Amino acid sequence: MTAEIDPVKLMKQEVGRAAASRVKSGSIVGLGTGSTTAFAIQFLGDRLKSGELTDIQGIPTSFQASMLAKQYGIPLITLDDADRIDVAIDGADEVDPQKT
Repeated sequence: MTAEIDPVKLMKQEVGRAAASRVKSGSIVGLGTGSTTAFAIQFLGDRLKSGELTDIQGIPTSFQASMLAKQYGIPLITLDDADRIDVAIDGADEVDPQKT
C-alpha cells in the first residue's frame, strides 16, 4: 500500500517555504494563523536553527501561532513592543480577483 501525497498540502508547504525564505535576519515578522502559515513558521524555525537566519522576532496573531513559534524557537514580542513590522506572513482566506 502506498500513501498518496496530498497536492494541496504540498502546495501549502511550498508557499510556506517561499514566504519564510523572504524573511531577512534582523526582521520583525508578523506571524498569522492557519495551515500555510504553520508551515512558514516551521521553516522560519528551521532557518534559525541552521544559523541561516538570525535575530528575528515574531509577533503572533493567535494562540496557535504563538505556540508554534515557541515550538520552533522563534523569539516573540507583542505588537506593543514593536516600532515596525518588516513582513507579515498570513494565508489568503479570501481573494478578490478585482482587488476591490
